[in-house]
Amino acid sequence: MMYKAASVNRGLNRPILPVLLLCAFFFVIKDPAAQHSRDSLLIEELTETLREQFRLRQLDSARVLVATIEKIAIEADMPLKLADCAANFGLIERVSNNHQEAVTHYRTAARLYENLDERASAARAYTAIGQIHISNQLYEPAYQAFSQSFQLRETENDSLGMANNLVNMAGAAYFGGRLDVATDYYYRALRIADRIDNLPLRAQTTMNVANVHMRKDNHDLAKTYLERALELRRDQGDRQGESEVLLNLGITAYKKGFLEKADKYYAESLAIKENMGTDIAGIVKVTHNMGLVARERGQNSRAIIYYNRALDMARQINDIQTQATILNNMGVIMMIDGNDEALPLLTESLEISRLLQLKKLELSNYDNLHQYHASKGNYEKAYDYMTSYKLLSDSLNHADIVLRIAELQTAYDTEMKEKENLLLKEQSNVLRLRFVMMSISAFSIAVLATTFFIMFNLKRKSLRQSKALLTTEQELSRIAHEKSLQEQQHLKEVLVAEEEINRMQKNQLQQKNRELASSALLIIKKNEVLNNVRTMALQALNSDSCDGETCIEELIKEVDDNFNLDEQWELFQRHFEAVHPGFFSRLGKEYPNLTHNELKLCAYLRINLSSKEIAQILNISVDSAITKRYRLRKKLNLQNESNLIEFLMQF
Repeated sequence: MMYKAASVNRGLNRPILPVLLLCAFFFVIKDPAAQHSRDSLLIEELTETLREQFRLRQLDSARVLVATIEKIAIEADMPLKLADCAANFGLIERVSNNHQEAVTHYRTAARLYENLDERASAARAYTAIGQIHISNQLYEPAYQAFSQSFQLRETENDSLGMANNLVNMAGAAYFGGRLDVATDYYYRALRIADRIDNLPLRAQTTMNVANVHMRKDNHDLAKTYLERALELRRDQGDRQGESEVLLNLGITAYKKGFLEKADKYYAESLAIKENMGTDIAGIVKVTHNMGLVARERGQNSRAIIYYNRALDMARQINDIQTQATILNNMGVIMMIDGNDEALPLLTESLEISRLLQLKKLELSNYDNLHQYHASKGNYEKAYDYMTSYKLLSDSLNHADIVLRIAELQTAYDTEMKEKENLLLKEQSNVLRLRFVMMSISAFSIAVLATTFFIMFNLKRKSLRQSKALLTTEQELSRIAHEKSLQEQQHLKEVLVAEEEINRMQKNQLQQKNRELASSALLIIKKNEVLNNVRTMALQALNSDSCDGETCIEELIKEVDDNFNLDEQWELFQRHFEAVHPGFFSRLGKEYPNLTHNELKLCAYLRINLSSKEIAQILNISVDSAITKRYRLRKKLNLQNESNLIEFLMQF
């Protein structure tokens, strides 16, 4: 019996034992939890290697490694790791300057993160997309990406992230020409920075607000914010930031005509930058600006020293655009001083501006070369450059119109999209509230119906009336909304029309000013020629070997008669009154002690002629012209820091 029992037991165990062993082996090898843990550990090790490859810029190896991690994540069903892989692919392509591929990967990462409710990671992906668009000057797509990032930060109540996104959104609006929108976002970011007491963010945002006001020519307000930013940078101990604020304070003072203050700010900024020795481009900019101040103060030799120093450093760092600007400014000074070295400087600046398509600088070079050749008597070349100037000027004016229309359209589309999003959000809230209310009402009705059938019928009737009333209110709201949209559209069309009229009037005024300047230049040239002829005639008359004394005297008389300064003045006065009607009458009424010659001087200064040009028109020396300007300032009761030309232009 024992044998048989043993025999029976062996018979039963033979098929079961291998199965049990196989199952045990399977669970040891294929246990999902253990496998997932091993995959996670492997991914962490590969990710650490990936960080090192990023640090060493081994992008090809990094791309292969991310693909390996992605394959493991797919097999192990790790959606978060897949999202991380998409973000890493985006980073690799971004560093490789493959921006289109980078945006595609970042969008995939953002979508995966949002599906996993990883809002902070999704926000970072959208921010990266916006930064890529900004680098490619695609300001509207950048603004949209930053907005998506902001919405995610807002749901997470991430104050610092929200502030940074507001700064990014403001930057996209600023570069896109929507300055009011940029100002609003910067102020919102500044309020958050104040609330969370973040000193670096507060300093940078204050600086950004100042930059917007500088671009809008609100120099007093810009100065207020710059002074506040300077205090914050100093409290922070940020020397580089302090030098940038001082630079912008110098620019603001320069634009307001406070040249001594501008020079002081520039000198402080330059001292910091030179002491740090890391910001060569900043040193170039400050040195160049100091040259501009020196030129405005009439210190041409000092200005040339600054320009040469800035030019040498710009060539060291291969900043071609800055080189072109400096060459143009140096050429202008040389031209004013009658130095022939102005020609190669202006020519080189023109070549660079053409190469880099710097249209405004190219326009300035055409104008300067026209004036240079006209002063040298090369009228054919002067005419060619003037023709090029006019063609480019007309082209830029047309481009400005197209750009302005595009900016207005973009601003309108953005505003409408924001309103649509707000309306959809409000409708969603109404629907959600309605659903809750209807659910409560239905439950109440169901409870009451078991005991109060009559009350149920009354409640149902009340609901029907409420629904009809709600429908009526919705229809009235829709009609009011459509009417509001129509009124807004009409207002925008009126604003566009007014801006177009203002632009045409401005262009017409600029054209008249150019005609006045041309008229004045013709007078200068005529007087120069007549003066030269008269000088030659006098030399011939004083010569012992001269024959035909009577003829030479008649020649001198003819030249004297041709000066006709009164007739020239009457012709100029007619042109001037056409451009600036009532200027002389208002000036004479306000300052009745002005002489006829002083009124002439006011007109020439009003069209921004230099003392040298005024001296040539009035046939006097430059020193006499300067003396007349000094006496005129006294009669106009102007303080020393007031700018005479700006006073007359604003009169």
